[in-house]
Amino acid sequence: MKHTFLYSLLLLILIVSCKKESERITDTPHKDTLETGYSIMADTISYGIVVKNRDTTDEWQQKWLENLKRDSLVDRIFEAVYNKELKAYDYFTEEELSIKDIKELEKREEFSRSKIGKMQFEETWHFDTTNLKMVKSVNAIMLAYEAYRDDSTFKGYKPVFKVYLNSPFHNKNDR
Repeated sequence: MKHTFLYSLLLLILIVSCKKESERITDTPHKDTLETGYSIMADTISYGIVVKNRDTTDEWQQKWLENLKRDSLVDRIFEAVYNKELKAYDYFTEEELSIKDIKELEKREEFSRSKIGKMQFEETWHFDTTNLKMVKSVNAIMLAYEAYRDDSTFKGYKPVFKVYLNSPFHNKNDR
């Protein structure tokens, strides 16, 4: 009986100590675990997404946007720029925009925060092939607003500005 207990205890210690490293990775990866347990699937990937349904009869688009707090996100990004927590950059030239530039933009008749209908994200994608987990890190967001022709027909989206986020998983130099 004594030997059975000792063998059982030793077996348990052996099993616990031999646990695979990939099983020790937490559900919320940190930079160091990404380096050991996750592979980079996309160092930088950019894509745009419509974040405002212009067609109220489009039930499909309405459904996939129903949980988005677009106004809150847009307002928080503007607030962060005005509070100098984030820097705004011109989408085309990458030149930093001043607070004055942003205020002038907000005074334009064609612009309104409520017209922001598209966002472009730059992300880094990490994937744990063992545990089939994925982490997407947003590194930058570009806001774009709806632009209309003189006859009030929709023309497309016009970029407002781009902000770079302090992503804990992004390896590139901070801006």
